[in-house]
Amino acid sequence: MVLLLVSPAFAQYDPQYVSSVSGDTLVVKDDVEYGLGMDNLYFLMRSDSLAPATRVYFLKAGGIYYCWNNPTSSKKYRTIIMGPEQNLKTGSPAMQPPTITGYAPADFSSNGGMNINKDLLVKNIDLELGNIFGNSGGWAFFNFSGPNMRLEVENCIMEHTWWTWVGGPPAMQTIKFTNDYFVNLDGYWCRRNGGVVDFNSSSAFQQDTLLVENCTHVNTQGTLYRFREGYTVNRAIFNHNDFIDCAGYVIMNNGDQTNLSITNNIYVNCQLQAYCPVLSKADVGEVDLDSLPMGLVNLRVDSTFTANVGNHGVYVDKNVTYWDSSLSDIVTTLNTNHINGSTNWVSQMIPMNTRTEALFADKTTYPLLINGKWISKKPTFANTDVLFGTQLGILKAYAIACVDTGYKSPLTSWRQPGNDEYNHFVYADWPIPIDLSYTDADLLTAGLGGFPIGDLGWFPTQFASWKTQESLELAYIDSVLTGKITVGVQTAPQSPQKFQLQQNYPNPFNPSTTIGYQLPAGSHVTIKVFDVLGREVVTLVNERQTAGGHSIVFDASHLPSGIYFYSITAGKFHQVKKMVLVK
Repeated sequence: MVLLLVSPAFAQYDPQYVSSVSGDTLVVKDDVEYGLGMDNLYFLMRSDSLAPATRVYFLKAGGIYYCWNNPTSSKKYRTIIMGPEQNLKTGSPAMQPPTITGYAPADFSSNGGMNINKDLLVKNIDLELGNIFGNSGGWAFFNFSGPNMRLEVENCIMEHTWWTWVGGPPAMQTIKFTNDYFVNLDGYWCRRNGGVVDFNSSSAFQQDTLLVENCTHVNTQGTLYRFREGYTVNRAIFNHNDFIDCAGYVIMNNGDQTNLSITNNIYVNCQLQAYCPVLSKADVGEVDLDSLPMGLVNLRVDSTFTANVGNHGVYVDKNVTYWDSSLSDIVTTLNTNHINGSTNWVSQMIPMNTRTEALFADKTTYPLLINGKWISKKPTFANTDVLFGTQLGILKAYAIACVDTGYKSPLTSWRQPGNDEYNHFVYADWPIPIDLSYTDADLLTAGLGGFPIGDLGWFPTQFASWKTQESLELAYIDSVLTGKITVGVQTAPQSPQKFQLQQNYPNPFNPSTTIGYQLPAGSHVTIKVFDVLGREVVTLVNERQTAGGHSIVFDASHLPSGIYFYSITAGKFHQVKKMVLVK
């Protein structure tokens, strides 16, 4: 085999901010190593004007990267900022992820954030929106400089926000959150604030894609994903997520967002904030337009909704819901105490309201609205710390108090003893002090394709297998939305339709990565790895294999950092892909 290789473009950058170099990867000095102040990452990226398309800014495990100025991605190429590879949900206590946070010396303060000029990937990092003194929060962390850009946040911890992590993005953005851990989104007193994305911008009534997959959300205050009236996303996907102790809306949809799929998710103690129809004018743009409780899924027919249903619909399937019995008196308490002078409070701890249920049931008018299986139970999680005890009581008290228009306090953070509020803008709880894997036999195979429901990051073995068929699963979900399969089919296809070599995951990686591939028929398969000079490094597979999805782990612990290539030969099918090892 001969590989045609092109030398990377010459790159110029300020070396005072760089600890070491491996190919096109720059290992960035943390604040301790640099020793001269903050903004190392910002100044390095600003000086790197001739960065090649393969540039990676690698942050050190446990390193602190204070930001007064926002690091800004390239206008030409995709920018990658990453820490060491590990699953942060089950990560090693000895390898704390690097932290990016704000800065607060005596004469000014900054909250931290990043500016996006084209495409940005951030992975394996603890992002803390605020600063060490906790005297200033941030309204949003990720800021787009214009339309038609791309943000991917993968395997990151994200804690605190006064508004949302992405607020009011310009038109036609692609936003992907995968394998992330959101916790304590509770920085500002407004009961709607403390979320992930708010589609609210005078220049952006249409977005391209929102993907939220294998993410966990814990102890959150306000609306997590906000689709305001008139703002639509071409494709919105919520797949394999956990939502635990979330006081506000999980998805606030005024009803006109279609081409929406909500599958394989777990909701435990969510949407505790009650609704009062007579006070709806106080929450303009953030309540159901027919003055109904919103529920986890909310649809309403208007001109936009009707036009879209002819092309694509809404697919809801294989979701778990549970509300603790101690929460059942929230509405009674509000009405008994005439909060805001009203006795009309109603619960929003429901999968969907009666209008939405009727729309899903009307198969004659709306054949592409598919309401599949809901499972009502609390999974037997391995470890939830105090989330279903002490912290649930705090969350309930907040949900009751915050709907009073005179209430001006945020939700109390959930912290581990010794990691108090003074430090919470710098160090997340590490390792993550919960384990949301579970042992319920019915749930372990209840997801599409027979995988566990919920965030698969808590199930590393199943996640690796799931990753090999992710594209098939998402294609199946799309087929349901567009009506290209028989209504009522509830299982993703298991047999691939064509040969396919998938991009290794993770990539870049250290020291191991998983290579997935699809075989539509039994074949003799050879998978090899080559270095940048085209020399064979190892043969990973050389045998006949059955049809279906397969994966193999490549352990590169004995190899130097750099670019490698891997190839598959299966019958007449041959394909090569590139991967990057960063140590």
